[in-house]
Amino acid sequence: MEIAGGDLGKQWERETTVRVMTAYVAHELNHPLGTIINLANTLSRHLARPVIRPQDIDEKLKDIKAEAIRATTIIKHLRLLTERRPTTKSSVCLTEVCQEAIDRLKELALAKQIRVRLSLHTNQTQVNGVKALLGTALQNFLLNGVAALDDPTIAARRLMIRIAAKTPGTTAVQVFDNGCGLPEDIRDRIFEPFVTTRPGGSGLGLAIAGDIIRWHRGRVVCHSRRRGTCMEMILPTE
Repeated sequence: MEIAGGDLGKQWERETTVRVMTAYVAHELNHPLGTIINLANTLSRHLARPVIRPQDIDEKLKDIKAEAIRATTIIKHLRLLTERRPTTKSSVCLTEVCQEAIDRLKELALAKQIRVRLSLHTNQTQVNGVKALLGTALQNFLLNGVAALDDPTIAARRLMIRIAAKTPGTTAVQVFDNGCGLPEDIRDRIFEPFVTTRPGGSGLGLAIAGDIIRWHRGRVVCHSRRRGTCMEMILPTE
């Protein structure tokens, strides 16, 4: 069977989209599934104690349920990036998105001795979008920062989220880290799939974040020096 050039191009595009989306879903499911495993291990330790506190058990079960719901939400919302049908968006508070992302990062930041803080420089924090997707994009920015701080020579590891008005009608969420900067030759490609500086890294987290922000009619920018990087998402507020 002979396939015309145009049809072949469309077929290749569809297959590429499927491969990338499959990789996206697998990457994003790693987060809640890893958390569920950690919570289950913690629950096992609670159950092995001589005295069991029912409130501890109940708390961990609620956390496991929340992460399982989050996993199904991730699949549902990542599909939006490839669907052409209209999607219902709603008003989203960026301050809430940032605070929830910080809460999810709390245990990891504590384990790696990273100080995380939120700095608010505008009242213009409402955007039109899908909260779960924006949370996923921000989490990937933060995890990228955590990875950059995995350097024993850094005395005080810091991550800062800054919300600021960028231009009239846009608000920026910026994630700063004081880790090792990105090599100059990949800074312009860092939001492309499978581009990474880490051995064993998937190169998908920032690509997913970039696709999500562009889907929200925004843009992503990377500023990096020898020491320190800023990942920035710029979103329309009108």
